[in-house]
Amino acid sequence: MTQDHHPKLRDGLEAHQIEHSGEKMFLVRDRIGYTGDNLVFSPAAIHILANMNGSNSLRDLQADFMRKTGQLIPMEELQDLVKTLDEHLFLDNDRFRSLAAKEISEFLGNPVRKMRHAGSSYPAESGKLREKLRSFFRPENGGPGFPGVSGENSRKMVGLVAPHIDLNAGGACFAHAYKPAAEALVPDTWIVLGTGHDLVENCFALTVKDFETPLGTVACDKEICDELLRRTPFNLRASEYNHRTEHTIEFQAVFLSFVQPGARIVPILCSFGAERWDLCSNMVDDFARVLAEIVFASKHSAGIIASVDFAHVGPRYGDRFRPHERMIEENLSLDGSLLKLLEQCRADDFIGRINRDSNSRKICGVAPLYTMAKALEGRAQGKTLRQSHAVVDEQGSFVTFASMAFYEGMDRN
Repeated sequence: MTQDHHPKLRDGLEAHQIEHSGEKMFLVRDRIGYTGDNLVFSPAAIHILANMNGSNSLRDLQADFMRKTGQLIPMEELQDLVKTLDEHLFLDNDRFRSLAAKEISEFLGNPVRKMRHAGSSYPAESGKLREKLRSFFRPENGGPGFPGVSGENSRKMVGLVAPHIDLNAGGACFAHAYKPAAEALVPDTWIVLGTGHDLVENCFALTVKDFETPLGTVACDKEICDELLRRTPFNLRASEYNHRTEHTIEFQAVFLSFVQPGARIVPILCSFGAERWDLCSNMVDDFARVLAEIVFASKHSAGIIASVDFAHVGPRYGDRFRPHERMIEENLSLDGSLLKLLEQCRADDFIGRINRDSNSRKICGVAPLYTMAKALEGRAQGKTLRQSHAVVDEQGSFVTFASMAFYEGMDRN
């Protein structure tokens, strides 16, 4: 590696502020998953990384740092920094691109989407996983109690909202969603709209793969996938590789394998927000109409799961303040107002509320929630089952989330 090149950080990296040995530092990780390595940098180093855009040489970076801080960083330290980034695959260069091409090819060629978060977010051994999932349903752990007899609720369920936060943090809220799913008349196939945490080309990304879990493989409904591919005018698989490490559908597959063995899925990542809405609204609405026709068509037995979290508040998510206790209650209340709109499937009012303040609370599940509400509007109504939150770091950063159930028809009584 030459030392006079113009280093460029690659896409897919994210930084979180942390405290390390009593000092403010930044943890940088690969959210796409080409590497599992995490690196910790000082604020000064983060400033340098932010200018690694492929246009600045090492001399440019050195001079800019001198102008901004009045300090001279030795060229050897800059060279070592670039070497470290390269070794950990954090740079956009030939070495990274070669590895990425190989991994993409291997993923796309495999008919099974391998589990990625077993052993960290949930147990990898089936017996331990079953016991862990059972524990989420126990009332003493905040759960709803164990499901009753399948089909004892005669209403036809067509939609679910469940969290996608780490199961260790939100397991009881997952259980509040899946208990009624185990008791109602449920579809054979769930179109799982997962939150795409990385940019998804064309707003939606389908993968036609079975999903591996410790409790068995959840089969993909290839017939519905084929219909979606045939009826969608854009490339629905352009960002298929994003599924490789994204957890939002994997977590739903784990719960489905527990409460509804034999269920099939149609795995779709969704990603759009306030900044893209004017450009993509027509495409999104058209796609939602196709989903509606599939869900309510007599030839299919299908419903929709939106895998979402709500507000993300605190330094971990870019805020310059430490949240206080009252902020959690305020955000849960604001979530409640959105949930009331979603219960009535008022998709346009929901997205209008989000766009009004450019999604200032950083609700990451906007895309799946809007798409689901649009697909179900006028044909179903929902019920909020649970609201909750989790504090995710020592600085008080928190995430809010909720569970909901949607039933066909407009009479909620």
